[in-house]
Amino acid sequence: MSTLKSARFGVVGAGLWGSFHCKTLNAIPGAELAAVCDLNPERAAEMQRQFGAKKVYQDFRALIADPDVEAVTVATPDFAHAEIVLAAIEAGKHVMSEKPLATTLAEAETIAEAAARSGVKVMVDFHNRVNPAVHTARETIAQGEIGKPLHASARLSNTVFVPFELLSWASRSSALWFLGSHAVDALCFMLDADVVKVQAMARRGHLAAQGVDTADVHISLLEFDNGAVATLENSWVLPRDLPLVFDFRAEIVGEKGSLQLDTAQNGAFRKYAGAGLKTADLLGVTPAAGGRIGGFVMEAIARFVDAVTTGTAVLADATDGLKVTRVLAAIEQAAASGKAVTLAKA
Repeated sequence: MSTLKSARFGVVGAGLWGSFHCKTLNAIPGAELAAVCDLNPERAAEMQRQFGAKKVYQDFRALIADPDVEAVTVATPDFAHAEIVLAAIEAGKHVMSEKPLATTLAEAETIAEAAARSGVKVMVDFHNRVNPAVHTARETIAQGEIGKPLHASARLSNTVFVPFELLSWASRSSALWFLGSHAVDALCFMLDADVVKVQAMARRGHLAAQGVDTADVHISLLEFDNGAVATLENSWVLPRDLPLVFDFRAEIVGEKGSLQLDTAQNGAFRKYAGAGLKTADLLGVTPAAGGRIGGFVMEAIARFVDAVTTGTAVLADATDGLKVTRVLAAIEQAAASGKAVTLAKA
């Protein structure tokens, strides 16, 4: 497929992340928001009204079939990525999916195989790859400043607001898929290594007793092919009164030093207005003037636009998405069986 100097994009999914897609596409020269799509006609119409898309659809197949749509972005729930991504690839259209690429190993393998055959750009939005803290950690490790990485820990968890209020579909996902997908990729990215073995435990009961039938937390132990080991927490039961709805922190210890990352509770902004201490995400989405974007969340989406319009490499490809799905599926297997799981080589 030839490289484009400009392109017309269609966005599938009219939730919060779909709005980030639309906002980014509207800000970047060379990107045109041609169409939006959502199963809910009111949500789709509102997104069209807010961002000025030329067309609106309820069926993603119709959006993909539209000859005016040259590239597709997918911002649907976790479990609803694979079919849309595969349909776009098969239609010969560039496609970016929110994470995870797929929630089953079979789906992820099918997508990776189709992407390899197709020649179109396929990107997974692992936006922490352009999170300043994560990117700096990767560079620091690559430059040998802390020596060989020995062990690490990471926590990417949400307050109960997310499964109870933010996500209507929380019972069809989990903190592992919703958050662990980002955390696993970030660890692999920072360490420049792949996971080869996992052990895990999960607990459920608190969320299920209140109508959200999913795990409360997954605690995982990851072994990497460079010899490092890492612990990982992905929880959906943090208390509501945390300053932010998410908590993302990590530590990496090497032979000559260590790194600490705290991208959430950084304390640069504090608000007291009757609800206790509240802070703001000052890294993910930041103010920007017209014609520009701000923050690593939208910068990642912009990298897909770059890939489509200028031929640059995507931020993370279908193979990267497959690797993460393989790890998360192994964590679920390990938690269910109580046994360590060795990952098959890619």
